[in-house]
Formats: sequence, C-alpha cells, structure tokens
Amino acid sequence: MKFSLIQTSELDPEVLRQWMALRHSSQMYDSPYYHPAFAAIAGHARADARVLLCEEDHRLTGIWPFHAVTASRAVSIGDFLSDYQGPVRLLSQNWKMTDVLKAMQCRHFGFNHMPVEFTDFKHHAWIESQSHTLDLTGGYDAYVQRLSEKRDASLMKKVATNERKLTKKYGELRFEMQSSDLGDYQTLLKGKSQQFERTVGAAHDIFRVDWVCQVLEEIRLANEPGFAGMLSTLHAGDKLIAAHFGMRSEKVLHYWFPWYDTTYAEFSPGLVILAQCAKHAAQLGLTSIDLGRGDQAYKLRFATGANALCEGAISSPAVIAMAQAGVYRSKQFLKQSSLGQQLRKWRQTKA
Repeated sequence: MKFSLIQTSELDPEVLRQWMALRHSSQMYDSPYYHPAFAAIAGHARADARVLLCEEDHRLTGIWPFHAVTASRAVSIGDFLSDYQGPVRLLSQNWKMTDVLKAMQCRHFGFNHMPVEFTDFKHHAWIESQSHTLDLTGGYDAYVQRLSEKRDASLMKKVATNERKLTKKYGELRFEMQSSDLGDYQTLLKGKSQQFERTVGAAHDIFRVDWVCQVLEEIRLANEPGFAGMLSTLHAGDKLIAAHFGMRSEKVLHYWFPWYDTTYAEFSPGLVILAQCAKHAAQLGLTSIDLGRGDQAYKLRFATGANALCEGAISSPAVIAMAQAGVYRSKQFLKQSSLGQQLRKWRQTKA
C-alpha cells in the first residue's frame, strides 16, 4: 500500500475517473459530499486543501480529501460544513493510521461525521450518532406508506391541512424544486444568519465566514449531472415563506440549510417545504433525502431510515486522541450525574 499527497488543483482526468469508479463501488458514497466536485469547490475556497491517494499494485484504491489546517492538525474536506467524512476507497481496505497520518504530514485528525462502515476509524471513536434519511425508493407514495408504517400516519394530512390554510389566508402556494432566483437565495442566507445570531451569537455565524460563502456560492452555481446545488422555494402569493439550500448527487439530496419566515410559524412552512421536496424528488431521479446528523423533531417525524456515524480522533502519538477521548467521556459523565444537574439548575437561576 502506497500513499501520496497532492493538492486539489492537481486532480487530473484519470484520477477523477477512478474517483468516480470508487464512488460507484458502494452505495455509502452516494452522498454529494463524496463527489470530487465538492472537494474541488472546497479547494478553490481554501488553499490548505489536500488529497491523499492510496495505491495498491499500481491501481488507485483510495482517495481522501482533507484540509491541512496546521503543520500538525488536519480536518475533513469542507471542515465544519462536512456532514459526511472519510475516504472514498474500497471498503475491504483497512488503513494503518500511523502510516496515514505520516502520509498526510500531520499528527492529529478529528472527525464527527464518519460512517461506522469505516471500521478502522470507528475503532478510534468515542461516540456514535446518526443521520436521518427519507427513503424515496419507488416514489413519493411508497415513501408515505413507509412513513405511515414506521412513524406518523397523520403527518402528511397535517401538512396538507396547513397548505390549505396558507392558501386561504395568503394566496396560492407556489413551490419550486430547483430555483435560480438570486434574491430568494440571499433571503435564505440572511434568515439563516439571523438564526445563528439569535441562537449562538454573531461570533459563531458561519455565514459571515468568507470561505463558507464562497463554497456555498460555487455549489449554488454547480450543475453537473451528478452534482448540483439545490435551492428550493415556497411562496404564498408573492411572498417567500420558506426555502432550503442544499446539494444533490445522482440519487441523494442532502438537506442542508432550511429556513422559513417565522411570521408563518403557526402553519409549519418548514414541514410544508420538506414534504414538497419529497413529493418532487423523483422528477430529478432522487431516491433519498438525507437530513444530516441530529435528532431535531422534524427529522424524527419525516425519517424512514438513518445512516450510523461516529465521532473521535486519530493521532500520533495515540495518547493525544486517548486524552481527548477521556476529556469527552468525563464531560458526558458530569452532565449525566446529579452534580451536573445541580450545576445546570444553578446556571439557569443565574441567567
């Protein structure tokens, strides 16, 4: 097994061809995060993007894009924007992590959206999570049937009721699955930025970060057969009441940045636009909508499946990641202890 390191700008047609062949070797790589276009866009926006190539018997068997943040630390391509991480490789492979880190020219790599199918990474994980999905195989009606059996049989009826109420009060609903309207896109970004400010503070607003804005804009403009930006919009009359921006591969829509106007919150426009995306997905050949990691209520209500993920780190020496894991487990223990509960109550009384 031989490793080599290149920059994203050095990806030539033959490497891209083999990358796509590796993607098609497993359904796990259907996510647009594993498409070379995503890595190339991240590489345009950040000069620290690199690609690790793995060869066996003069054949490319693994490709792993990442960011060399410092001389000692690396993160997944796309950094905190990445909802799926890890190499595109033959799943039969298991890498020796000390060799991988040496080839990456770093000492630490942390991950938090790594599929558990990567058993060599899972061995270094300290927690598991999941990314909820809508299985649209067979079309929308088949999805609704699966949803009714697994989750909430009345969900789509409630959505339809809200659609009728919105139409009656504000005018005809107009949904567009793939919009190119720049004004609507900017409205969504402004709304998401305001949401960040309300919830975590302006200092943590990712939409103020230049490279993030560049990545999202390039994805918005992307329109390849297997990779494209997706702006979906919902209007009531002439008013934009909800929108979603994400990206798609050949089969998967990654549901990334949903937004709705809180003026219309009583009608759950966020649920309406997600239901519309599911209803129209088949027109684009999509068989799945991936809602990303997290157990928000709307994800649990719409999901019919989930992809298992894990979080952890690899390091050289290994003691660095082991210490990090110890700190994490200590924090989790404290949160669940009676002392942790008392501290939370104390902070709430002081707020």
